[in-house]
Amino acid sequence: MESGEQPAVRSAEETPAPAHCLLRATLDRDRALDWELVLAATGLSRQLESSGESADPRAPVAWRLFVLEQDLEPADLALRAYDQENAPLLARDEPGDYGDTNLGLFTAALLIVFQVRTGPRDAASDWFSRGSADAAAILSGEWWRAVTALTLHADLGHALGNAAAGALFLTLLARRIGPALAAWLVLGAAICGNLLTAFSARAHFVSVGASTGVFAALGALAVLQAASGASRRAWISLGAGVALLGFLGTGKEADLLAHLFGFLAGSLFGAAAAALVPHAPRRSLAQPLGAVLALAALGAAWFRALS
Repeated sequence: MESGEQPAVRSAEETPAPAHCLLRATLDRDRALDWELVLAATGLSRQLESSGESADPRAPVAWRLFVLEQDLEPADLALRAYDQENAPLLARDEPGDYGDTNLGLFTAALLIVFQVRTGPRDAASDWFSRGSADAAAILSGEWWRAVTALTLHADLGHALGNAAAGALFLTLLARRIGPALAAWLVLGAAICGNLLTAFSARAHFVSVGASTGVFAALGALAVLQAASGASRRAWISLGAGVALLGFLGTGKEADLLAHLFGFLAGSLFGAAAAALVPHAPRRSLAQPLGAVLALAALGAAWFRALS
């Protein structure tokens, strides 16, 4: 449509030519004019008419768009493409939100309680001698160490740091995929991270801390966010996750291998969760019960370690 050209608006009293057929109708004047402009850009013949003025200024005015009969199909396709391109963001397929959850706070409290009970790292303590992620011991068959090490910390500072980060990332993850799957995803990915670390280090490597799980949650979040957005947002999400891994996971005394493998395992688990759970699950009693079962698995590992 040339600059300055006005839409062909006709009153209802003027009957359109028989060769024209009704394509669309709306009460939204701006939307009708947008439709008319789309068809003008495609070069299709069109007529836009209103229902006429009413004595009541508050009465709705209907807008109808007509095109030639032979242009019905291409005109409809053009408007469908326009609607899809300009669909409101909220109308698109969004993953949704599970809602409020206490999984992150509960996990943080659990880590702090464990730290108070076990104290700082001490080789003479049964907690650390039997529960640390000792690579050689894990490879010799003591698989439970990959689980129990997640609840041990070298000192209170490390425990508080992991509790704070874990509370944030686990809460965000639980709001996306529900607390049950979030708890099992992070626990499973963290165990995989510790096992991969043991296989890589082979011997003379002992680690403790929930940071493997924290980075597993971060990796899963990055992938889930990427899977729910456009390609540009996907790269931003993944880039942010990698940046946080570098910022938080490579400090002094950090177990870089455990952080890296935790992030990678969490990313893979997150990709699977994105495919299996495209939308946040509904709230139900099964969600907190599923999360409690993950806690029971942790308790079972400790029972095996101390027995």
